[in-house]
Amino acid sequence: MAEFRLAVRTRPLPGREAEYHEWYDGFHLDEVLRVPGFVAAERYAPLPDGVGAGSAEDGDYLALFTIESEDIAATVAAFRAAQRTMAQPPCLDPDSVVLAWWRPLGTRRTRPSPADAPGT
Repeated sequence: MAEFRLAVRTRPLPGREAEYHEWYDGFHLDEVLRVPGFVAAERYAPLPDGVGAGSAEDGDYLALFTIESEDIAATVAAFRAAQRTMAQPPCLDPDSVVLAWWRPLGTRRTRPSPADAPGT
């Protein structure tokens, strides 16, 4: 089974951030996870100014979905069909929504454990 990612950047309308987070965490993540192939979801906020050189626009948040699929084109089509019935809450800035689909390149690497270091 191949693994893919869908990255979604959005932001709430001014003054509606609490409602936006409640909708996203309490409803929307589960709504997306009902699409066949979508197996995990997590959300991110940008680091505070001065901590990192970020590329997030002011007020943007990131949702990252993990997808497992043997036919990613069919999974994307199923997502697009489901999108038509997904709620568009009044707290979401519709002009902020940016989706990006990602496929893996090569294999995943992890840092070797200290026991695997040369000379041990």
